[in-house]
Amino acid sequence: MHILLAVVVSHGGSPHLSGLLSTLAGLAGCRVALVENQPGHSHHDAPDGVRVYQGHGNIGYGTAVNLAVRHTLDEPEQVRRPDWVLVVNSDVTIPDDTREMLPKLLAQAPADVDVLGFGVCTDDGGPGRSTAVLPNRRTSAFTAVRGEAAAIARWPALRYPVGAFFAIRTDMFLRIGGFDPTFWLYYEETDLFARLLAAGGRIGWCDGAWPVCHTGGATAGRATELQRELGRAAVPYARRHRGSTGRGWLLVHAAQLVVLVARKLVTGRWPDATRGVQILVGMLQGTLWPGWEPAVRSRWHAVPAPTRRRLAALDAGPGPGAGSASLG
Repeated sequence: MHILLAVVVSHGGSPHLSGLLSTLAGLAGCRVALVENQPGHSHHDAPDGVRVYQGHGNIGYGTAVNLAVRHTLDEPEQVRRPDWVLVVNSDVTIPDDTREMLPKLLAQAPADVDVLGFGVCTDDGGPGRSTAVLPNRRTSAFTAVRGEAAAIARWPALRYPVGAFFAIRTDMFLRIGGFDPTFWLYYEETDLFARLLAAGGRIGWCDGAWPVCHTGGATAGRATELQRELGRAAVPYARRHRGSTGRGWLLVHAAQLVVLVARKLVTGRWPDATRGVQILVGMLQGTLWPGWEPAVRSRWHAVPAPTRRRLAALDAGPGPGAGSASLG
């Protein structure tokens, strides 16, 4: 009986992928799914018991998780839903202590906790970025002045895990419709947790006691297309969550980025300043041409949004414990 579905999302693999898959496959009651988003990249040497989904193209991170959940629930031998979905980036490594405690942490989670967030460390063992605060006019303005850590401390009720590693109860994941395929890259987990909290969900934290190591991090890096994608993704997020972000949040966010760019210029951090400018350009593109998906024709070969929805949309279902999810 599988009580946990671990979904590992990859784009071309990573040096740690084989070890990560083996670690997850060795967990009692854990079923492992690997979703490969890079066109033409195949995994023929996955550990025994790991289900591999590939050949669908670059559908993005959140949609890839939906795809694995959808396939799992569709299989005849799946007699009951896994209790939890563990979302894992392919460049995460799980220390031995965390691996040993993970099933216990999930089994002992309070019944009213729908998500478990974990601490994240970097290659050198230092603290990584494991959490953020949901954006709105106040939190974004405050972050621009005081920084993200201060905003998280001031609004703990709006704190949520970043997407590299977290666990969510399957019933809640299906109840809120999983990830929204509208978001190819960026804001997908922000959107997910905004909907979860709006539905009355609760997020619990393991924090630094049982961390994982994330050797990737900044997805955008120096790629201009992805930096602009980060800005574009803010536009549908603002449109969908206008009630919680507040009218005019995009303008506040743009001002936040302008402040960031100015600080980087003053300190001579030109690459960071350029990244901020590209994010602003993406926001402008998303506002002027909301249906345009330049990533589809870029070197990243993103799958268009209508196809992503057809492949892996999970319609919001009935409350937890009810019957099967509606698969769009």
